[in-house]
Amino acid sequence: MAFQSITVFEVPPQIEKVVHKQKREEGAAVYVVEDKVYIVASRGEMPTGGYSIRVVGIEEEEDGRGVNVSVEYKDPKPGQMVAQVVTYPYAIVKTDLKGIPDDVPFRILVDGTQRAVHTAQEL
Repeated sequence: MAFQSITVFEVPPQIEKVVHKQKREEGAAVYVVEDKVYIVASRGEMPTGGYSIRVVGIEEEEDGRGVNVSVEYKDPKPGQMVAQVVTYPYAIVKTDLKGIPDDVPFRILVDGTQRAVHTAQEL
């Protein structure tokens, strides 16, 4: 399924509000605004720079009963110089809702391990 990574400056105001609340906790959520699906994934508070998160794939299951969202975490390497500041890594992606039932479960897979299941929330 095609998706686009976007910044908080490119999202509707409803999504921007959600991002600012959600980025403080590790997790993910799925929202629908005007037939677009926004997936917000966050790592929560990290003690330094060098941590990141990114959505690497979105695939509809063959039986059509779910969507798998693959997320990758990256941590700083031991001894790596990083900013000594608290950070809140998060990622936002956007995709079309066309052909996806409203109640389909989105399975969030972090580094291949299922962490959560969400249905899309209309905002």
